[in-house]
Amino acid sequence: MSGTRLEQQLKSFISSLREQGILDHRFNQMKELENETPGLVMEVITLVLRDGDVGIEELTRNLRERDINYPKVADLAHKLKGIGSSVGGCRVATACVELRQASNAKNKQRCLADFDAVKREYLVLRESLSHILQMERTINADAQKAT
Repeated sequence: MSGTRLEQQLKSFISSLREQGILDHRFNQMKELENETPGLVMEVITLVLRDGDVGIEELTRNLRERDINYPKVADLAHKLKGIGSSVGGCRVATACVELRQASNAKNKQRCLADFDAVKREYLVLRESLSHILQMERTINADAQKAT
C-alpha cells in the first residue's frame, strides 16, 4: 500500500477515534510535534502501552487483596490517568477519576466496578494505539525504502 494512502487511512482512523471519544485533542497536539521530533508518536505510544500495562497489573494485584490499600489504589489510578491523558485517552482518564473517587471513599464494591470500567477503556485505548503504532511503523518503513 502506498505511503500516502496509508497516511490518509491513519488520519481517518485517528479522526474516528476522536469522534468516538476515545482520543481527544492531546493526541493531535502530540502528532503535530512529530514534525520537530520524528518518531515521537511511536516512542510515546510504546511507553504508554508499557506503562499502562504495568498500571493495570498493579491495580489488579492491589484490588485482589483482602484488605485493599485504598491510598495505593488512588495513587495508581491517578498515575494511569496521567498515562492515558498523555496521549489523549480521555475515556481512560475519566474512568480513572471515578476509580480514584471510589478509592478515596473506601468503597470496595465501587472500586471493583470502576476498575472494570478502567480496564475496559484501557483495552479499547490499547488496541487503538497498537493499531496506530503498526500503521506508523509501516509508513516509516515505506518512507525509508523510498529513500
